[in-house]
Amino acid sequence: MDGEAVLLETTAFDRVQEDKVRARFNADRDEEYQEFIGRCAGFEAEIAKEIAIKKFTYAELEEEDTDLKKLKGWFEKIKKLDFYGGALANEAAERLKLCEALLDGYAQRVFDAQAENQPDPI
Repeated sequence: MDGEAVLLETTAFDRVQEDKVRARFNADRDEEYQEFIGRCAGFEAEIAKEIAIKKFTYAELEEEDTDLKKLKGWFEKIKKLDFYGGALANEAAERLKLCEALLDGYAQRVFDAQAENQPDPI
């Protein structure tokens, strides 16, 4: 592809400047993690709603699975820019795990609700 890359190494003038750069990176990541956590809360609410109304369809499961994949991709993008270990990184990772577990539980309900998965009457 004939691409080109340039790497620059920077050195702060002093510890104060280094701390400012680090604080700015962390603030930016925390903002992204906070938004991500909010989206996880929305995902959790959506799964709870579908369970409450007993909407156990493959189409809905596929839609929720797509949403979870988007969350995972977004989380990976944030992590790639989290050079200094943002304060909300662990909370965001735990929320993503919760979303995965909720989808697994919902998937089992969808599977259990389908007629083809019911035992044959004797």
